[in-house]
Amino acid sequence: TPAAAAARRLQPSRRSRLAGETPKFCRRFRRRLFFPALAISELFDAIKIRAHVAVLACSRLDHVSSAIGQPIAPSYVPGTQSTYGEKMTIGQKFMNILHFVMGDFLFGYIGDEDYKVAKELIPGVRSWREVLPEASYIFTNHIPLMDFPAPTFDKIIPIGGISVKTQRKSLQLPEKWDKVLGLRKKNVLISFGSNARSIDMPEEFKKSILKVAELLPEVTFIWKYENEKDTLADHLENVYLGDWLPQNELLGDPRLSLFVTHGGLASVTELALMGKPAVMVPLFADQARNGMMLKRHGGATVLHKTDLADYRIIKKAIEEILFNDEYRKNAERLAKMLNNQPTDPKETLVKHVEFAARYASLIISNFVNATKIFSTDKLLLIMTSILSVDRFGQLPSMDPYGRQQSYFEYYLLDIISIGLLIIFVTSYVTFKILSCVFSLCCRNSSKKAKHD
Repeated sequence: TPAAAAARRLQPSRRSRLAGETPKFCRRFRRRLFFPALAISELFDAIKIRAHVAVLACSRLDHVSSAIGQPIAPSYVPGTQSTYGEKMTIGQKFMNILHFVMGDFLFGYIGDEDYKVAKELIPGVRSWREVLPEASYIFTNHIPLMDFPAPTFDKIIPIGGISVKTQRKSLQLPEKWDKVLGLRKKNVLISFGSNARSIDMPEEFKKSILKVAELLPEVTFIWKYENEKDTLADHLENVYLGDWLPQNELLGDPRLSLFVTHGGLASVTELALMGKPAVMVPLFADQARNGMMLKRHGGATVLHKTDLADYRIIKKAIEEILFNDEYRKNAERLAKMLNNQPTDPKETLVKHVEFAARYASLIISNFVNATKIFSTDKLLLIMTSILSVDRFGQLPSMDPYGRQQSYFEYYLLDIISIGLLIIFVTSYVTFKILSCVFSLCCRNSSKKAKHD
């Protein structure tokens, strides 16, 4: 196996050191999902892997864009943690640039600190700033048709939506939730993801949500609440709690009317492909950007997280979408476009990985078998990516030279400086010539006047 081969090829002293330090190393890195390249770069060298691919769990990361040379365009492309859309005022553009700079610095700093720890544990390990740009391809979890248009280059391959089940036949809704959806004509799903648990939200937020449900008795509310035995909603017949919900299946059911969500990219992709309108309540990270991304298609509205304390704001947003058919039509129109794209993310992934791993029959075979065992999202994490390449190796021809250039060169400041210098010299010489001509003419006129 690749792991056994790696163990054999590592030096004995390094193997013994790793054996003693592995638990500490794993604890350190399992929290660093942004920098998997650090953990496996030494493995690549040990088992003579000449090429690899990388996978981003989101559409773009500011520090990754900076490292791989992806153009930023902050004047119209929101940063990873930006709260704005593509149309920004001067002040918003300034804040968008600030978001990018701070995101690049912060996450880059975390990666660099991890690298320092890795060097102590594994001498010779290379930095993520070296390993990541060497990837043959970088797969990103975004759909260009849904995302903000942005500059990119050919080694960045979008595969957004790959983990979403869109075939109605495969969406088997459990009997319990099937009955719940049939109780009323309008059904609302509420979920704030797995990181920000509803059970931990401020009490005033909970009371506000329950107040909305109380004021809308004709609507069923299905709420992902991590303690479904909690009695907080026992007085409401139209509220159903669940510590785990079949979100993909619920969104695929035509009886679901609205999704109230935090705006995580996985949830946004699911509801977009299923054609459901949404009330977005971003909490942190890229969720505000995701909310603005979906809002521009006309199928969602975005609230601030502090709005959860005011039931009137929540009620107004929910009623606006439930009783304004334009949101549903816009959401369904986006879903039709996304489900009829000229490219398929699964085929795109397989073809590019096969090309990068040409003649690596053992690894590809393991990859195919892994699809039978792991869910797609887990497979993407595993695929960060151990590919044995015997013929092509790395693809340096696809590495943009721009990342090798200095800031002065990249933004053509050298050319602009030369151009300004030429303009200045030309203007100065022209001014001097005209001054001399004017002075000479004035002198001749003065002499002629005296002579007369």
